[in-house]
Amino acid sequence: MNLLRAHKPLWALIALLTLLRLAVIGRFGLGVDEAHYVLYGLYPALSYFDHPPLVGWTEWFFTALMGVNEFAARVPAVLIGAAATALVYFWLLRIFASERLALWGAAALNASFLFNALFMMLMPDTLLFLFLIPIMATVMRIETENRTGDWLLLGVLLGLSGLSKYTAVLFAPALILYIAARRRWDLFLTPKFLASVLIAAAVVSPVVLWNMQNGWISFAYQSAHVAGSGGISFTAFAQSLGAQFGAYSPLLFPLAFYGLYRALKSPQKPPLFLSGIVGLTVMVFFTYNSFFARALPHWTALFYMLFVPIGTVMLLQQSIGWRRYAKGAVTISGLLVLVLYAELRSPFIPLPDYKSLHRDLYGWDTIMRHAAGQITDPVRQAAAVTNWSLASRALYYGRPYGIDTYLVDNRYDQFDLWQPEAPEGKDLLFITTHDFKKGITPAMRCASTEQAETFDLDLNGRKVNTVTLTWCRDFKGVQ
Repeated sequence: MNLLRAHKPLWALIALLTLLRLAVIGRFGLGVDEAHYVLYGLYPALSYFDHPPLVGWTEWFFTALMGVNEFAARVPAVLIGAAATALVYFWLLRIFASERLALWGAAALNASFLFNALFMMLMPDTLLFLFLIPIMATVMRIETENRTGDWLLLGVLLGLSGLSKYTAVLFAPALILYIAARRRWDLFLTPKFLASVLIAAAVVSPVVLWNMQNGWISFAYQSAHVAGSGGISFTAFAQSLGAQFGAYSPLLFPLAFYGLYRALKSPQKPPLFLSGIVGLTVMVFFTYNSFFARALPHWTALFYMLFVPIGTVMLLQQSIGWRRYAKGAVTISGLLVLVLYAELRSPFIPLPDYKSLHRDLYGWDTIMRHAAGQITDPVRQAAAVTNWSLASRALYYGRPYGIDTYLVDNRYDQFDLWQPEAPEGKDLLFITTHDFKKGITPAMRCASTEQAETFDLDLNGRKVNTVTLTWCRDFKGVQ
């Protein structure tokens, strides 16, 4: 109770943001990755082809509790957003001993564009926000008190991180680097350390067991997915950095690197220095890999979760000009976030045809209703798509109609594990869109093909998508 009374501005900020997000999350369709992870929850397993299982287990719990719908699928992300804001605030309070500065840092986190998406759309990265600061706080206690309970807690937190996302493995080298920099090698020369490792391994064991049963396919996929397979590409690096620049707000982006620089020069402040080591480890790993394959902006979210707030606070401690910049960056970015929230709830921004902000979120319920209307024999006929990003939404939005939906391509992935039988011999109704126009006749072996329907998805008088339904009679396979 004292905690609630002592930090009223923080709780007011969290309550306001949570209510705003709850008012928005049921008003737009599931995105590509979102639908994929909801399907995890609808097909629960020990683990999955492309990610560990905690995101699927979380979706299973909330959709079982609240029903299978967009609102229920997004509630856990909203709750994590509230928790992450509080965690960042109290971590900043520990470092800088100022409620005012900590509140500005928490506001900066929520003014950053991509965090608002991750605080509404549940991703594996969203789950890691729950564990990052508790892990660092536990390490701080271990360094000063070395209690058995904290070692055991660290094992649990690291294990849960491993159940969230494979790149949680980066916590291990970061913590080792920190202990080495602090010259506390004695912490590893204790049975408590071994107990922590064993607990982490036990918690993450479902991932290992599933991979043992499935030929270690997750590890092989993630290695290729993150590191790529080609040579060095400066274009991929530039695209990766540019995506982060835009995704986290161009005004707040430079503050993160300023905060990292200052943190690494502050070994006398252990919580700040540990933040620097963890942030540097994450950024170096993904920056290196971005020279070989384009890194998606949310992969580096842990770095920006720490250093957008830290950089903001540190700039607020500088001269009046820099303080004005920091406050202006948070304020302007926050206002742009409010515009995006308004757009998600009631679309109003006029953009050219096929350039809508909703192009990945809008219309899949309509698409699958049209497809279901064409399928008169669900035993002999089925819907099909040619790309995994279409498959996640086609499967999710096709469920109410009781029709089978297949992903037909040459890549082995999670959808092959979900598809109960091969589609050969069926009449497949292929769904193609404006951005995925793969020709069915040259790409598929069919007894015959015929176009069933073409229709536009319009929003406020603008075309969001154009959809074509094409029959492939007696499907025989990919060309």
